[in-house]
Amino acid sequence: MNKILMFGAFAPKGVEYFKEKSAGRYELAFGSTYEDLEKYNDAAYIVLRGPAMDAEHIAGLKNARMLHRWGVGYNDVDVEAAGERGIRVAITAGMNAQPVAEMATLLILAAFRHFLQHIDDAKHEKLLGSYLIADSWMINGRRVGIVGMGAIGRKLTKILQGFGAEVVYYDVFRLPEEVERELNVTFLPFKELLATSDIISLHMPLLDSTRNMIDAKAIAMMRPNALLVNTARGGIVDTDALLAAVRERRIWGAALDTVEGEPLPSDHPIFSEPHILLTPHVGGNTEDNIVNMAACIFDNIERLERGEEVVPRCLVNKQYLKA
Repeated sequence: MNKILMFGAFAPKGVEYFKEKSAGRYELAFGSTYEDLEKYNDAAYIVLRGPAMDAEHIAGLKNARMLHRWGVGYNDVDVEAAGERGIRVAITAGMNAQPVAEMATLLILAAFRHFLQHIDDAKHEKLLGSYLIADSWMINGRRVGIVGMGAIGRKLTKILQGFGAEVVYYDVFRLPEEVERELNVTFLPFKELLATSDIISLHMPLLDSTRNMIDAKAIAMMRPNALLVNTARGGIVDTDALLAAVRERRIWGAALDTVEGEPLPSDHPIFSEPHILLTPHVGGNTEDNIVNMAACIFDNIERLERGEEVVPRCLVNKQYLKA
């Protein structure tokens, strides 16, 4: 009986799903420290949520067939080291698309309409909030620049078009013309997108090529009324450069679900800037999406058990796997 190790912190619903599906078929273990990883180093399948997996930790695995991330970020997994040992690295591709797109929409609305300030005003009997009207905005009529037109970007496109926004996009892999027509989106070079968009929403993985992609130079290209939205990975944005730009009103503001070095200390200056919203990387975390994530991972485990390959869009280290 092969062993599944759930390594990290998991929601009760996800644990319940794995317990139910594994009963009588797999040995299920749980761990959150690297001592636990060493203890259960004979696991065939390791489900990762939180802890990083570098080459040294991967080398200590005795029986691993697959490392499966709970989510789509895999920048803290050494995919090459895993591949050299014949270990697949997989992600839950597409499973977070709807909740993260909804989260991005929420962040835009909360920022443009000063949602948190209005809640505080209501508590203190300031019912009209008229002093914020001149600094409040609709999505309708805005140009939204989406950087990364994958599953999340496409979901967000449909949502924001429903508000009456124009959507343009940049992606290193341009969509076929027929897909652009179907989505009613226009491709723009990256710099042009930054310079002409009212809202810029980031939806790409954290890679060497995307780390600090939004740096001081990129921010300097943005319009003074621009809102930057990041529900992807904190390392894509230079936090210090962003904070300086918002403080100096060189851009309007930022709405972030993730930031480099998260969680930030409570006295970090980002929390004192009223035009920056920050939530603790919860975009994909909804009760009804947990089962979708768990089912995706368990399906890929079952595929390997049957002698099949994991779902192609989930496999991220195919190029490193030894034949």
